[in-house]
Amino acid sequence: MRRYAAVPPCNACGKDVGTVSGRYNKADAVLFFSFIAFLISLYAHLNFPAALWADALLMVSEAALVGGIADWFAVTALFRKPLGFPYHTALLPRRRDSFIHAIIIMVQKEFFSRRKLFRHIEKIHLVPMLQEYLRREETEEQLIGTILHFIRASFLRKNNKKAIAFLSMRIKNLMMQEEPAFFLSKVEEFIQNNGWDQKALSQFASVLAKEIEKEETRQSIYMALERVEQEKLGDGFLSRLLQLTNMVNLDEGAELIQQHIHTALTEISRDGSDLQSNVLVLLRSCFSEMCRDDEILLLVRELQKRLSDELPIEETVAQLFHNMQRHLQKDLAGKVDPIEEHMPEVYHHLRMILHLEYKHMLLLIEKKYELQKIITKVLYDLLARSALHAQTLVGVVVGNVLSRLTDEELNRLIYDKVEQDFLWIRINGSVIGAGLGLVLFIFIHLVIQ
Repeated sequence: MRRYAAVPPCNACGKDVGTVSGRYNKADAVLFFSFIAFLISLYAHLNFPAALWADALLMVSEAALVGGIADWFAVTALFRKPLGFPYHTALLPRRRDSFIHAIIIMVQKEFFSRRKLFRHIEKIHLVPMLQEYLRREETEEQLIGTILHFIRASFLRKNNKKAIAFLSMRIKNLMMQEEPAFFLSKVEEFIQNNGWDQKALSQFASVLAKEIEKEETRQSIYMALERVEQEKLGDGFLSRLLQLTNMVNLDEGAELIQQHIHTALTEISRDGSDLQSNVLVLLRSCFSEMCRDDEILLLVRELQKRLSDELPIEETVAQLFHNMQRHLQKDLAGKVDPIEEHMPEVYHHLRMILHLEYKHMLLLIEKKYELQKIITKVLYDLLARSALHAQTLVGVVVGNVLSRLTDEELNRLIYDKVEQDFLWIRINGSVIGAGLGLVLFIFIHLVIQ
């Protein structure tokens, strides 16, 4: 706030006589000259009462002095009480509240009027300015950093019930929205693309090959052959004859079958073998047939529903959020970015996605004229609303500043802006008074006499 040094009051507003430097101003000089001229004219009139020129000089100087004093009184009465005269003087200090309110209204309605604000805003080319701002690398980094900050902050919220419920519902909906046939086809495609069926078949064949080599397996084959023999031949003469002649050796048969099965399983477990490829084709064909079976599809649908209803999805998501919050808080306390620290691939992939989307956004703004119109409309509306709010704020600021000024400071603030005009008003009073005095003198002596 501007402060002024205390100086002796002048005739007009509390400034020292004349200028701030202490010298008399030209209005005071003219008034002083009018007073001296009046004294000289009065002396001449008293010494030369019959002289016409003495009467004329006295009337002119008297009118000039009266006009100068009257305008001095009028100007001074705006700011203080001239010579202590109390009636309808010191207008500005007495009506400072009304004056301040008028200034506020003038600033708001004239300098910050709705029409002027909107006219100036419409001259601004917002979209090119926005594009230039968005093309800067620091702007891109700042916006991406802000998005990553919001992602981290979303996990640090103490109350994530809505987010947990939303994610849980989304997971359940995803589980139920897929048709069983489509789900099975996707499972088949996923297994084949990752080679899991081949790996599973190779591992399963290897395990079976090891089991086949065991003595218990050979004994099981032998017992199975023995049961077949009993079922086919019974206990008759032919069966006893074959046993006596040893034409059918079950031990050798069991061992031979064991070897053949082991060889086949070993071949199936070997990657890239013809037998393995044939078995894979057969298994895939069987799985495709299962995907079209109504009973299998009904079973898959029932499994989907049971998983959706019985799996603790919401509890798992809540626990996941809790664990992530704990780790994030520890990392942030150590000034470490938790996502970059624990999930570097996810972090860099996320940054890459955000950069690509940022470039895509810039491309859309540059190419899509309709999008530019929408952005322009939104920005103009935002600026206009902000400017209208600023209109009220400017009024508050102006009111607060002017209210803090003392009467002396407010007088100086106004007088400094119109000092030369006030001085010329006072000078014009003396000049006009002298002219009217001369006209009256001529009128009296030439017309009336």
